[in-house]
Amino acid sequence: MANNFENPELFQQAAAMAARRYPFERSDAKLLAFSENATYLIFDPETNERLCVMRVGRPGYHTLEEYESEIAWLRQINDYTPLKVANPIPATDGSYIQQVELEGTTYYCVATEFLTGTTLEQDDNPAAAPQHFEMLGEVTAYLHRQTEIWNGTKDIKRFHWDTENMIGENAIWGDWHAYPDMTDEEVAKIEQCCEIIKRRLDRYGKTPQNYGVIHADLRDTNILVEGDAIKVIDFDDFGFGWHVHDLASALTFIEERDEVPDLVNAWLTGYRKVLPFTDTDFVEIDTFILQRRIQMLAWMASHQDSTPVQGYMQGYMEGTMGLVDRYLRLFG
Repeated sequence: MANNFENPELFQQAAAMAARRYPFERSDAKLLAFSENATYLIFDPETNERLCVMRVGRPGYHTLEEYESEIAWLRQINDYTPLKVANPIPATDGSYIQQVELEGTTYYCVATEFLTGTTLEQDDNPAAAPQHFEMLGEVTAYLHRQTEIWNGTKDIKRFHWDTENMIGENAIWGDWHAYPDMTDEEVAKIEQCCEIIKRRLDRYGKTPQNYGVIHADLRDTNILVEGDAIKVIDFDDFGFGWHVHDLASALTFIEERDEVPDLVNAWLTGYRKVLPFTDTDFVEIDTFILQRRIQMLAWMASHQDSTPVQGYMQGYMEGTMGLVDRYLRLFG
């Protein structure tokens, strides 16, 4: 996968052009983050009023149909769960997705309302972490339950986050072998784990009870809390996948920490308030956690221009190999 943001000024230009298609009297764009997309705060430069959040998709990552699927799900979540998500905002012509052409490339732009609140990540009191994960588990189950009962799920067009698309040679985020400076021994051990993961998940299978539409990145950075309101953001990775992958995603970048078993138990407590979590699901938690960890090796290798990656890479390989060795002791 090539450098995602070789021309950041084009993304800024696309955001500004798209914003002019909305009924805003004045608008300017301020970059919030580069990741799978570029996200901008659209604001009034005279009053500083926050008008919306504008997401400019990386060309080639999602199709128009995939963005339409996201908007359809967001509207369902707001209508049929106790959760709140950022509603898409229609442009002056009533459409929700703006296609901006720049230098022969199409940029898909989606505006959503600006949600206020504090992310769970911002509450950095370690004692609060289990409570956060219990909330994450409950929120995740509400989303899973909604997709199970929504007959529109069959019309969703999105990625499948299965083993091949996460850790295979042609994975969506690239090949984990491309992570810099791995030793031959590290590669061999991870390859051995990938074979075990594939074998175990082939046996686990895909059923309506364990596989469906998932958020795929439901961690503390993507939950906002304001009073009693719980708000979910960043649906860019949503697609089809195993439900337990949402638990593994909640642990992204902290999988090797000593407190993880307590966080997993807290997440399960929250999840079980809404939906069952079976013993068959439970025995594969370690498999899903390691699969996510390896998936993120590929993501970091192919996204080194992305805002947070340099910090995440610090110590990541050492932590990964600790998890790999433990997994091989358990299942090798």
